[in-house]
Amino acid sequence: MKKSLLIASVIAVASMPLAHADYASDSRAAHGSTKTTKTVNYHCQNGKNVRVTYGFNAQKLPTYAQANIDGKNRFLPINLNRSDNVDTVFGDSNNYSIMTDAMTLANHRSKSINIQSASGEFAFKGCSPRR
Repeated sequence: MKKSLLIASVIAVASMPLAHADYASDSRAAHGSTKTTKTVNYHCQNGKNVRVTYGFNAQKLPTYAQANIDGKNRFLPINLNRSDNVDTVFGDSNNYSIMTDAMTLANHRSKSINIQSASGEFAFKGCSPRR
């Protein structure tokens, strides 16, 4: 009995950080589940432009976003804790994030995005897809 109680306690303590962490799939999982990629060019406020490549799985749902942000190529897996049927978020609170309305393969060229740094500053704001 004591042994099973000890094991249950260890499991509970070990899983506590997971309950509070942003769950962004890792890059290997994101690449592994990706079946197709699509690239969208955006025109943002203040005349800025950004190109984002999205990965989509067999269910036509996004798996990652990749863009050149602040001079670096950033790979941002989908954040499943912050994404739902209303919003889609790529990346996590410790890195850059790309935020948009709920995205699928069918509507990815019609959604506006914002790109935010870990400090909360917008790297790109009010970005609309270029036609």
